[in-house]
Amino acid sequence: MNRRYIFLTYLVLALICLASPTVHAQEREKLRVSTLFIGSSLVPFWIGQEQGIFAKYGIDVELIWMQSNLSTAALLAGEVDSAFGTPQSLFAVLTAKNPPPLTTIAAWGSASEHWLVVNPAIKSGKELEGKTIGVSRPRSADHGYTTVILERMGVDPKKITFLSTGGQGQRATAVEAGTTMGSSFNRYYTLQLKRKGFRDLAKLERPDYPFPPSIFVAKKDTLQNKRRAFKALLTGMMEASERQKGNKELSLKLIRKHLRIQNPEVVEAAYEDGVTLSYPYFTERQFKISLELLEKSMDQPVQLTYKQVIDHGILDEINRPGGNKP
Repeated sequence: MNRRYIFLTYLVLALICLASPTVHAQEREKLRVSTLFIGSSLVPFWIGQEQGIFAKYGIDVELIWMQSNLSTAALLAGEVDSAFGTPQSLFAVLTAKNPPPLTTIAAWGSASEHWLVVNPAIKSGKELEGKTIGVSRPRSADHGYTTVILERMGVDPKKITFLSTGGQGQRATAVEAGTTMGSSFNRYYTLQLKRKGFRDLAKLERPDYPFPPSIFVAKKDTLQNKRRAFKALLTGMMEASERQKGNKELSLKLIRKHLRIQNPEVVEAAYEDGVTLSYPYFTERQFKISLELLEKSMDQPVQLTYKQVIDHGILDEINRPGGNKP
């Protein structure tokens, strides 16, 4: 009788243990995050998803790739909870006469680098005058990068024809086909084009001019209604970023899987491009560079202040003593 009782007790406990993950999964709050790009800077997200870090903190994070204008529309319509991407693309909507109620809650900076890559026939910046350069779309972030590079080389951007050709993959195709004479690309797209004979004419980043981080932006009311979930998201991202630093092989595996890159040299370049350098606060220096790039892409002054677009309240909660900082 006692043995049968013990057996039944163990059976019930086993069934409870088996059922627990399902119960916890049902209790997890879902956050939909739109990303303005697909690149190795998303490695902390992929680690958080595939290593169960977000689940541990009680959330399911769904990543949805959208172009910046669609992402902003989805954010304002409540179809996504947050947008993650280049500051200038997201700040552009705040320059409207009646700006939407958006705020920046955190920033993740990677080692991403960008070059103006051109046709092999182009030997100097001046030779680009009167030529066509590809951008994803007018007033895009990469339009700003290219403008800064051209001006440093003494080239008047007004003497360049900018042609909308899409994301980096489409822009690379346009450069290879001769539709455009160049465009701005990150480290691993630059490497792939150089392997085909194209020239990296000039680089955007300098010691005094780092690349801006990607920022998390949310509607103010969504931030308040899902504050616990946002806190879990940022806490999970911090833990995933530390795991990224300590496990290169995991990062390489996720890059191969999500970016579908197999060439070892290109995978390594993508890894170097995506290494997290700074998080989670968006600094005033980073804001200033983001604003300058936005002004270059819009070709007009932008009236935005740091305090106007930043809310680090959740980060302050996480980082104060007892705030569960990973």
